[in-house]
Amino acid sequence: MISTLLLSGCPGTRDRIPSTEKADVILQKNEVCVRVQPHDDEKLEAISIYPLSQSEGRTTRFFSPMVSVNATTCLPNNGFDYEDNIAYHYSVKLTSAKKQSAQQWPFSREFEVEFRVKKSDGKMQIETLVPQR
Repeated sequence: MISTLLLSGCPGTRDRIPSTEKADVILQKNEVCVRVQPHDDEKLEAISIYPLSQSEGRTTRFFSPMVSVNATTCLPNNGFDYEDNIAYHYSVKLTSAKKQSAQQWPFSREFEVEFRVKKSDGKMQIETLVPQR
C-alpha cells in the first residue's frame, strides 16, 4: 500500500500579509499624508514607518480597537519626525473583521509606499520612490 502525505498550512497570526497594494503619499498642510483605499469593513490595524537605510529602526503601532479610515483620511504618522533628504518606508495593514470571523483568507491587506522628504525655504516636498524589492 502506498500512502501519500500532504502537507498544508493555514495562515497564522505571524504569516506575512502579501503586499499587493500601493499607498498614496501627498503633502497636506505641509505635513506628510499617507492614504489608502479600504474595502467594505476594513479598518486600520497597524502602521510601520522607518528610514530605508535603517530598517532596524522600524516603529510599528498597532491599533486596538482598529480605526475606521477612508480614502481621504491621512493615516497617523505615529509622532514620526521626517528629516530632510531621507528616504522612508511606510506600510499599512487593513483588516476586515467580517472576513476574519468567516475565516476567509486573506482577511488583511498590506499597503506600502516609499518616499523621500525634501525641505527647502520652510516648505516640504515629497518624492515618491519605486521600491527596490
